[in-house]
Amino acid sequence: MNNLAKLSAMALASALSISSAVAQCAPKCRGKCGARCRPAMSKCGPKCKAKCGAKCGAKCGPKCGPKCGAKCGAKCGAKADPKTIKRPAGYSPAYKTDSKMISAGEAVFKNTKLSTNGMSCATCHTGGGSYKQTFAKPFPHYVEMAKNVYGLPQVHLDEAIQMCMEGPMAAKPLGWKSAELQNLASFVLSEQAKFSARR
Repeated sequence: MNNLAKLSAMALASALSISSAVAQCAPKCRGKCGARCRPAMSKCGPKCKAKCGAKCGAKCGPKCGPKCGAKCGAKCGAKADPKTIKRPAGYSPAYKTDSKMISAGEAVFKNTKLSTNGMSCATCHTGGGSYKQTFAKPFPHYVEMAKNVYGLPQVHLDEAIQMCMEGPMAAKPLGWKSAELQNLASFVLSEQAKFSARR
């Protein structure tokens, strides 16, 4: 009985300690607290927010990215405004399969500072991970998150990038004329070629 009492006391103390740490950590969850804060996170995307947090639970954070984007988005209320990720009128993409752009784009792909929650593109897509089979098809094409969250039947590559910036990465879309967007699109284009070759 003494051992059982001690174990119960230890478990209670541990729970109180974790609860206290999470309470202190919660306001700083946006990329600073990491794994120890994820169970309490309730902001796994600008559209999911608290409702998604309750459903995603401990998965909220980097692991929740693709799930929140494609699955939670449709469950979390109103659809997002497609205008926020659609190419503006007169826009002409400048990305191409260029070695310098691809190299620069890889750095953008791994940059966690672009998000507000500590994520980067690489969080979900390292080594071709988390892409659907449709990724092998030429853009524009159907993307589950674009359809479920924005109501768009298909998107261009740069629009898909903007969607991930606004959704899983909880940040503002990149400037349409920015080198970051063009270089990142070039890198993802090279990743698409690798992904297609494996199919």
